[in-house]
Amino acid sequence: MSYGIRRLAAGAISVLALLVLAAPASAARPDTTGWSEVDSAHFAVHYPSAVSAGDAQTLSAHLESAYATEVGSWGFDPPLHDDDSLVDVYVQDTSGHLGESMRDDPTANTSSGYIAIDPTAVTNAETAAHELFHLLQYAIYAQGSKFLKEGTAEWAGANAAGGTSWLFTYWSAPDQSLDCAPSSPCGTSGLSYARWIFFDYLSEHYGPGIIKEIFQKAGALGAGDDPAADVRAIDQVLAAHGSSLAQAFDGFTAANTGASYTFPGLAGSGKLPSPAAALFTGAASGALPAQTLTVDHLAAKYVYFYSSDPRVSSAGCGAATLNVTVDLPAGSASVPSVSDAFGVQQLTVSGNTASASIPWTNCPGSLAALGLPNPATTSAADGAPFTVHATLTITPVKQRITAAPRIRVTIPRLAHIARSRPFLRFNVRSSGRGMLQVLLKSHYVRGSYTLKPGLNRLRLHLPRHFKGGRHQIVFRVFSTTGRRGQVVKRHVRIALHGKAVHRSSTKPRHFAA
Repeated sequence: MSYGIRRLAAGAISVLALLVLAAPASAARPDTTGWSEVDSAHFAVHYPSAVSAGDAQTLSAHLESAYATEVGSWGFDPPLHDDDSLVDVYVQDTSGHLGESMRDDPTANTSSGYIAIDPTAVTNAETAAHELFHLLQYAIYAQGSKFLKEGTAEWAGANAAGGTSWLFTYWSAPDQSLDCAPSSPCGTSGLSYARWIFFDYLSEHYGPGIIKEIFQKAGALGAGDDPAADVRAIDQVLAAHGSSLAQAFDGFTAANTGASYTFPGLAGSGKLPSPAAALFTGAASGALPAQTLTVDHLAAKYVYFYSSDPRVSSAGCGAATLNVTVDLPAGSASVPSVSDAFGVQQLTVSGNTASASIPWTNCPGSLAALGLPNPATTSAADGAPFTVHATLTITPVKQRITAAPRIRVTIPRLAHIARSRPFLRFNVRSSGRGMLQVLLKSHYVRGSYTLKPGLNRLRLHLPRHFKGGRHQIVFRVFSTTGRRGQVVKRHVRIALHGKAVHRSSTKPRHFAA
C-alpha cells in the first residue's frame, strides 16, 4: 500500500517525520453505492458525484499510459487479478495523501490489490504511475523495505510521467545512507522516495528490467521488509551483471558529482549535491587546508573547489593545476570522482590513496566538485574517515604567445574494438605543434596528447566497463602556450568484441507498507 503525504513547501523536509502517518496494511474497499464508473482496457475507475466524469476519464487515461510504459515497454508482469480482469481504482478522500495502493492479502508474498486516488490528485500522471507500480511490485514480491518499494515506485512515476516532485531531494542530503534504515534520519523523515534517483541511475546503465530483477531476487531471498536484505538483493543482481553494489555506488556518486543523467531536468539543471565543505583555491601556489570528513555506508559527501579568492585581486591571473589527494579508509572500495568543465573523471586509486591532477586557473569562475563515496553496504562501516588534501600550482607565464594549430581529424564511423585491447584509434593531421584534449562524452573518457606537425596516429584507452553503441567524441586543440583553437565534434559507433573483463573496484508523495 502506498501513502502519499501531500507536497510540502520547499525547505520543509525537517517536519516530514511529524507528518508520516502510520497506516494499516489493508483496508476494506469503499462503498460505491451511487458512484459512477469508467472502464478501460485494464482499469475500472470508480468515482463519486463530487468528481467530474472528465477528471475520471483523465485518471483512466493516465493509468493506461502508465500501464503501456511499465508493462508494455519495460516488461513487468501485469497486476494480479482479483475477481475480474480490471484493476479497481477508487477516487476518494485519502486523508491527506495523494494516493494509496492496497494489497488484498497483506500477509502473502504476492497479492492482487487496488488503488485509491485523492480527488486533488485525480489529474496527476505521476501519482497514477507511482500507485500502479506498487501493484506491479505486489505481483512479483509484495514485501520490501521502504527505500526499495517507494524508491522504485517513484522511479516508475518519474519516468512514466516525465517528471517528479522529488527531482533534487536526494541531493539535499547525500550524506544519508541509501538504504534508509528505520532508525536513521532518512528512515524517520520519509525521504525513502528520494532514492528514486539511484534506481534511475541503475536503469540508465542496465535498462529498466534491472528493477524487476531486484524484486525477483528479494523474493527469492525472502527479504521481507529488512533494508539490509534488500541491499543484498541489489548486490547479487548487480553481480550477475558483472558488477557489484559497491561499484555501482561509486558510479552513482560520480554521476551525482557531474549531474551525468539522461533524465530530463537532472542534466543541465545547474544543480549539484549539497557540499559538506567548500574552498577557494586562491591566487598563489600553495597547499589548501586539509579537510577530514566522515561518511556513513552507502552515502557520500562532496567538497567543492572554487577558483581564485574573492578577497584578493585576480589581475594577471592565468593557468594552474589543482592536485587533489584523498586518504581513503583502510580497505575501502571507494573510488572518488571529480567533475570540472571537461566532465567527470574518477580519481586514480593506489592502496588507500586516490589522486587526480585537474587543469585549473587562479582566475575566478571555475568549479570542481569532488565526490567521496562510502560504498560499504553495512552500518558497521559508518563514520569512515576521508581526508582531502589539495595543492594549487600556478603555471609560469610564458611571454611568447603562440597560435593553436589547425587540425583535421580522421576517425572511422564504425570502430570494431577487441575488449582485450580497448583502444579507439584515430588520426589527427596538424598544421603545427600543439596540444590536443579528447573527450568521449557519454562516459567522460578523456585523453591528452602532444601534437607534432603532420600526421599524428593516436589512440584513446576505453575503460573496462565501457559499453558500445553510438558516441560523440570532442577534440579540442590548444597551442603550446595554452591558447585554445578549434573544437571538432565527431560521432563514432563502437562495436566491442570478445569477453568482457570485470574488476571490483519535502516533498513527500507516497509510502508503502
